[in-house]
Amino acid sequence: MKQIFVITVLILSSLSLTGCGWTDSFFGGEDNSIPPTELTEFSETAQVHALWSKSTGVGLNEAFVNLQPAISDDSIFTVDREGQLSSISRAGNINWQIELDMTITGGVGFGQELLIVGNNRGEIIVLDAQDGSLKWKKSLSSVMLSAPLLQDDVLIVRTGDGRIYGLSTDDGKQIWVYDRGVPVLTLRGNSSPIIGGRELVFTGFDSGKVAAIGVKHGRLLWEANASVPRGRSDLERLVDIDANMLLIGRVLYVVTYQGRIVAIDALEGEVLWAKKMSSYAGITADGQYIFVTDSDSNLWAVDRVSGNMLWKQDKLAYRKLTAPVAIGDYILVGDFEGYVHLISQDDGALVGRKKIDDDGFHVQPQVEDDTVYIYGNSGKLAALQIN
Repeated sequence: MKQIFVITVLILSSLSLTGCGWTDSFFGGEDNSIPPTELTEFSETAQVHALWSKSTGVGLNEAFVNLQPAISDDSIFTVDREGQLSSISRAGNINWQIELDMTITGGVGFGQELLIVGNNRGEIIVLDAQDGSLKWKKSLSSVMLSAPLLQDDVLIVRTGDGRIYGLSTDDGKQIWVYDRGVPVLTLRGNSSPIIGGRELVFTGFDSGKVAAIGVKHGRLLWEANASVPRGRSDLERLVDIDANMLLIGRVLYVVTYQGRIVAIDALEGEVLWAKKMSSYAGITADGQYIFVTDSDSNLWAVDRVSGNMLWKQDKLAYRKLTAPVAIGDYILVGDFEGYVHLISQDDGALVGRKKIDDDGFHVQPQVEDDTVYIYGNSGKLAALQIN
């Protein structure tokens, strides 16, 4: 039964990447999936400048995993699929690299001068951020598919079987566990938990539910439906929350696959507004708008207060875009061919483009101090600035 579940998850991961026609291509028939939109010329009014790039291993190694780097005040930490862990200065120099010799499924978590990654044996590995030396490791009930959190000496880990663990950062001792379970079918991946204030952790589940849990004790404070499964088949009822969530003030923004984008009161769990949307990539925010990459790689601007749609950019459809990141007056995304695209926040127009990594991008770019850091599928880490 477990093998059947794993195969199903992998098929659904392929579905989330390729769109229609996945059943024909998988079983040897004609591949009628929708092809990616061809890039066309446009008038560039902004330029992407590559400050530096550095190879950090094999990258994702063709796996559908979210190995987003972690950024500290002076370093960037990456891990590749085969377990090469690297510390790179913000100037692009390698501080240290170690080989963990394991297949990585989730990470990198960072906090309290610790680094955390997860492997395919269901273990989490905690290391010293100064030199990569091992602090401790622990086996959990399932694999970690997203980055964990650290808050007040509690390590918060989400596992693929629907459990949230609160562990001691000192030795991995279990403080609490919250078990939500998973539906029969899910996409491969989990959204990372996020912290609200110092006392709450918010997490999304494959059932379309969002929960607020106490950091210290793991007790449920509230639960809300970001989306409700509909349809007769398990495939139609997929409403996974795999995209990152955003907390702005006391409002939590969540988007689901085949479901909705919602704004939730983070203190009460009340849904403030909801609009139809499907995304497994993710969202970002700047000013008064939320920006979303949907399941067809269209980009949307959504009003944070009302949920009204401001604009839609469809000239990059089916190019397997990353989640967006906001920088200055622009939105930046990466695509499957290794291009990064700049989009105007005002009207959604394409304003800039640059080829960075031939193997493409899957991981959401990150912004620190007006610099964009983007981790390519090949394992190349690049630092970009916008002019």
